Amino acid sequence: LTQPFQINGRAHFIGTSIGISCYPDDDISPEPLLRKADMAMYQAKNAGKNDFKFYDRKYELQMLDRVSLENSLREAIKREELMLVYQPKVDLKTMQISGVEALIRWPQADGTFISPVKFISIAEQSGLILDIGRIVITKSCEQLAQWLDAGYRDINMAFNLSSIEFQNTELIEHLINCMDVYSIPGENLTIELTESIFLSDKDSANKVMRRLHKLGITFALDDFGKGYSSFNYLQTLPIQYLKIDKAFLQDVEKSTQSAAITQTIIDIGRNLGLRLVAEGIEDEFMLEYSKQRNVAYGQGFFLHRPLYTEQVSELLAKQCNEK
Repeated sequence: LTQPFQINGRAHFIGTSIGISCYPDDDISPEPLLRKADMAMYQAKNAGKNDFKFYDRKYELQMLDRVSLENSLREAIKREELMLVYQPKVDLKTMQISGVEALIRWPQADGTFISPVKFISIAEQSGLILDIGRIVITKSCEQLAQWLDAGYRDINMAFNLSSIEFQNTELIEHLINCMDVYSIPGENLTIELTESIFLSDKDSANKVMRRLHKLGITFALDDFGKGYSSFNYLQTLPIQYLKIDKAFLQDVEKSTQSAAITQTIIDIGRNLGLRLVAEGIEDEFMLEYSKQRNVAYGQGFFLHRPLYTEQVSELLAKQCNEK
């Protein structure tokens, strides 16, 4: 199947993912055997496609866990259980809080949280990510309005949108409506995007970005250097912030490659007139490294962990009183 098929004088390439179940070990009836082969096929797809997998009981257990988590997430959204926490972004010259990044959290009855790493991918596959996007936008704008009303006029609210969310017209309209309802100036909002958004439909993304940029909204490119990393869209799209991925920053002290990549990202950002944000600052060395290279802003546990609304409000009040 990897060989091209000649049709009307043209070569056509196809890919295939194969799932295999075996009689009688996996089952003895046709329908269960087909279902288990289908399950194995999806594992082949998840492994990168163009592969084959034999049915394994663990696949079924993983799928059952996934279905259970998806159902629980659906109920949590209905009951409005999802909440936001906010990680401060610090101006590295003044060491003052200049903004926050809104992060979704799913609290449990026992006081623990289900990691976004675990449920966001399920939300994207099931379509629930649009409901989550609506929650993040609504709660972010509502909270930002409260901080602005309290006199913290310079605070910036950033939140992440996936490719699926950013290309959904209704969600973008919801954002614009929230700005109107809560009287949010666009200049106080930043949308963080990853490079993957430009791989599917760059022209569509460009159109939406320019529409929102006219309203004053700024854009940050997140995880730069880990994905596509085309300089073309850095020149053509309205991006104002470039976030240095923590994977590079955390290794600059012990890896010459990470140090070289990090310095290259800093040089690119500076030469293109972008404001740099260092992610994952977790110790004094990383903070000083960022400061010495004139990185504008920093985030990380060494500065501030993600905080509840009340904790951020206290920090902003204290900062305002000290001015």
